[in-house]
Formats: sequence, structure tokens, C-alpha cells
Amino acid sequence: MKLTCTLKAAVAAATLLAGTASAQTEIEWLQWFAAENTTGFYEALAEEFEATHPDIKVKLVTQPFGKVRESIVTDSAIGVGSDVLGLNMPWTAEFMKIGLLEPLDDYLARDTNSFATEDLVQAPIGKIEGHTWMVPLNAFPFVMHVNMQLVEQAGFDAPPSTWDELREQAIAIAALGEGTSGIGLPFSSQPPANGPILTFLPLLYTNGGRIMDGTTPNFDNPKVVETLHFLNDLNKAGAIAPGISSRTGGVDLEEFIAGRTGFLISPGVHAQAIEGRNADLDYVAAAVPNNGIEAYRVHGWELGLSSASRNKDEAWEFINFLLSKDVNARVAAASNALPGNLEALEIVGEGAGDVMQAQIGILAEHEPVEELRQAPNAVGSWSLMTEEMQSMLNGDQTPEETAANVQARWLDLIK
Repeated sequence: MKLTCTLKAAVAAATLLAGTASAQTEIEWLQWFAAENTTGFYEALAEEFEATHPDIKVKLVTQPFGKVRESIVTDSAIGVGSDVLGLNMPWTAEFMKIGLLEPLDDYLARDTNSFATEDLVQAPIGKIEGHTWMVPLNAFPFVMHVNMQLVEQAGFDAPPSTWDELREQAIAIAALGEGTSGIGLPFSSQPPANGPILTFLPLLYTNGGRIMDGTTPNFDNPKVVETLHFLNDLNKAGAIAPGISSRTGGVDLEEFIAGRTGFLISPGVHAQAIEGRNADLDYVAAAVPNNGIEAYRVHGWELGLSSASRNKDEAWEFINFLLSKDVNARVAAASNALPGNLEALEIVGEGAGDVMQAQIGILAEHEPVEELRQAPNAVGSWSLMTEEMQSMLNGDQTPEETAANVQARWLDLIK
């Protein structure tokens, strides 16, 4: 009798275990993040999630950044694809147009989430056509990298905080001679020809300007023209590094690391390269100088759900895990970035140096802006801006004509 009961119990346990195993759901996560961290961090993170969610299996699909967008579009077209998507904000309008993304409003409203929606970096979650389409895994605020040795040699004791101060200091640094320049503008036409979004947009946002009206290009407006005048005036004053039309973001970074440029506007993540490759540089990071508005262009890695996923609830559970305070802080550290969940800033800030603390302050206190997620054919618009701004800086047209030409060409591009 005892043997029979024991056998029955064993059979029941085996049946239960078999049922649990067969009920396990596999979700696929397509991203480039693991390609930029070869330590196995993201694989370990998936295993950690699985340990607390034994009914869910996470399959990492890792590709180079340049291939991920194409894979998402191609997979969607043939009816296959991943559940959780690594996203880049400029892809938003394109993906919405083809119905690839699942609205996240209902998921963000869940009481069981590990985070509060208001604690997330707000730029990626701003509503387009009434819905939120992605959430921020991490954030790279655009900052101004400052060579304090050149600032002090030019007669100043602090980085510029306003446009007027930036103009004055950049001109004075360029006047030092010996191959120094005040600031670089990477307006090369070489692909990706993205100089304007690296330097022009951060300055525009601190002027309270925008290039979009909802999802419609709005480049020929007074704030844009005023910002173009500011760049044009810097150029006429000799404050900008020579060779604007051939300079890329990479060249600008190299020149700053070498100590030949006073100021560099770029993502804060470049701080690691600057400090790692020139430890002797007297370097600080600061907010992009403003003309009345404390705002920053934010870039980062985003997460979304595929509208075609059959496992949306399980996929959201994984996203919820990634955005939890402790996990998100570890993701930020692994990606040399700041967290998408601002509640994790206190963890990231523990023991952080001055440069990271400056970025934390910007992320916590200033307004984040990222319009390219609303922009139709965002990538195509970069080259239009670059070409027209080149013409302006070469003296071939006015800022007003530049703004009008970009607007006309952009509208023609999206017809």
C-alpha cells in the first residue's frame, strides 16, 4: 500500500514537472546591446530573469547596430520576428507607419510594474498619435565637453553656461593660436552625415526651439533661424575649427582628446574615451550652454514590443525586469550610460566621479528632448540639413534661406 502511494506520488510529481516544462514560453529579444558588451553581461541578465520566472525562457538574438533595424523590418514583412525589440528613437515614425510596434499604454498602467512611469526618462515615452511606443533602457544625455586648460588660458575660470558666454570663450580660445579652435562642427556629407543632430539640435533645444510640429517637419521657424544665426556668427568670428565640410563626429572627438579644441558637444558617453585616452587632459563635462532654456538632447537604447508577438505579457515581464531599479542601474554601468529609470540614479551616482555627476545632474534637472522619433524619414533629413548648413557656413546663403531650403526639401522627401 505504501509502495503504491509512493508510486502515485512520484508519477504525480513527474507529471507536474513535465507540465511545467512544456508550459514554458520562449521570448526572443533582438538587440545590439550584447554586441557592445562582450563580457556576457546580457546573457547573465537573461539567466537571472529566468531564475525568478521559470515559466519564461529568454533567447538573445544579438546583431550589430547597423543590421538591427533592417532585421526588424524584414522579419516583420515575412511574418516572423522577435518579441522584445531593441530600438533607436529615430526609427519610431517608420515602424509606426508599417504597424510594427505595440502601443505600451496598457502595460505602463499596470500596478505590478517595478517602476513608476513618471520616473522614466520622458523623451522616449512621449505620446505620438495618442500612444507610447517604447521605454528607455538607458540614456546618453548630450553634454558639452570642456577643455579647462584652454578655457583658463583664454582668461576664464569656468565653463560657459549661456550662448553669449560660449561665443565669447570660443572666440578667445581660437585666438590663442597654435592650432587651437573654439569648437568643432562635424558637418561632413560622408554618411551618416549626422553633424546637425550632434551639435545643432542640442543648441536649438537650449533655445527653446524644435524642428517638428507633431509629426510634420517645421524647420523654417524663428527659433531655428536664430540658432542658425548663432552658428553662422561663430563661424564668421573664426571660433569654429576649420574644415567644417569634411569634419565628422569622430574627427571632432579626436581633436578634443588631443587637446586642440576648447569645446565638444556630443553624447556624454564619450567621456569614457576622453578620460581613458588622455588622462592628462584638464577636462570637465557641463550642460550645453543655453539661451534661456535648460534642456538637453537625449539619446539612448530603447525597448519595445512587437505588435506581432504572441507572447506580449511574457515579453513585458522581461522589460519590467530590465527597468527595475537595481537591474537598470547595472545595465547603465555595463553600457557606460545613465539609467532609463531615474530612480536608479542614486545607485549609479555612488562613488561616481565629477564628469558622471555632472551628467546625472543634467539628466535629473533639465528637460529631455528627442524629436527624431517623430520625424518622417529622419535619417534622410540629416543629409539635407548638412548640405544646407554647409552652404550657409560657406557664405552661399543666409540662415533664413537655409531654414527654408531644408523645410522644402524635407517635405519633398516625404511625399
